[in-house]
Amino acid sequence: MTFDDPAAFLGCLQAPANRQNEGGALSRERPVYTHQQVYLDYRGSVVAKIAALRTLRDISADIRPDFLWIDTDRAGSDKLSLRLYLAGQHGGVPVRLAPAGSDQSEPRFVVMDPARFAEAADRLERVIRSAPGASAARLARFKKLRQAVEAGGTLADFSRRLTDFLLDATLAFRPQPVLVSGLIAAGELTGALEAILNRLPDFVATFNERIRALEALDIDPKVRPLADDYLPLFMTSAEDGRRLRLRLVRDGGTHLACAVDADGRQRCYELGRRELSMRQLDDYVRWSPDVTLPMLVNDRYSGMVGGKSSALYMLVFGEVMRKVLGMAPVPVLVPSNWDVFPGAFDSLFEAYLDGRSV
Repeated sequence: MTFDDPAAFLGCLQAPANRQNEGGALSRERPVYTHQQVYLDYRGSVVAKIAALRTLRDISADIRPDFLWIDTDRAGSDKLSLRLYLAGQHGGVPVRLAPAGSDQSEPRFVVMDPARFAEAADRLERVIRSAPGASAARLARFKKLRQAVEAGGTLADFSRRLTDFLLDATLAFRPQPVLVSGLIAAGELTGALEAILNRLPDFVATFNERIRALEALDIDPKVRPLADDYLPLFMTSAEDGRRLRLRLVRDGGTHLACAVDADGRQRCYELGRRELSMRQLDDYVRWSPDVTLPMLVNDRYSGMVGGKSSALYMLVFGEVMRKVLGMAPVPVLVPSNWDVFPGAFDSLFEAYLDGRSV
């Protein structure tokens, strides 16, 4: 079910599926999440989801707002994971903070270069000083941020520190952070992934059938049909750090997860024969999930705050969860107000520099 009214959404929430048989105080807590790749800055569409979580927390004391930070996607999949954009006369002025050559890697494996960051921060300061309508207040806020946010660690670590600072300053609210890499390390995604692996033909067929049905109604589900060799997994190449798509290969009765690296070499890992397992992938590679992440975490939560795209692809995911995986999809709340930066540059970073609250 999809809602745009927080009160109606709250009225439908149940305990998470993985806790419905538990008693005590834990069963009364209703965790609600939204998810997003960790960036250096955020557009209004992301901030609207965080504001919606804040509204839910303000309405109901038993709501636990979580933000599921995706630190496992390809860093170059969105420009905001690599650069900050300052408002200029002709649009955004880009300043890259991420190291060169990191676009094809996951941000959790990209190590920040403090010297490069110092150069980028100096350039940001120059842009702020030279911008039309430059003010001492904007420059002072940037200097405060620069002093508060350390430059070391991975790109994911740095982006999270910067994000926390911006959320505290502009929303006075920070959802509980949950990292996808942490869920992987704790084995929290393995059960749902193995359920998908063992129903792959039905999973692919139902997924594609639902897409066709929605497109016949002129609804763009924001996901494309799956190939017969589909796996919901990527891996990171040990040689060059690239994120590689894993594909299903059958060798007689054995199922393999295979990826082709930049030099054309195929790397394969056994999934099993009759019952498929993540065991070899856990033992030998650094893997990560694809866009089906909401299916993998569904049973951990009571509800989800969706964006414009995720609310649409949940129409596909929900059908697959019900028909193939025997899961009950959690309710989805879609924010009613997307214009969180009215009349301003579409940037949380710029909102901070301007001293605006959301």
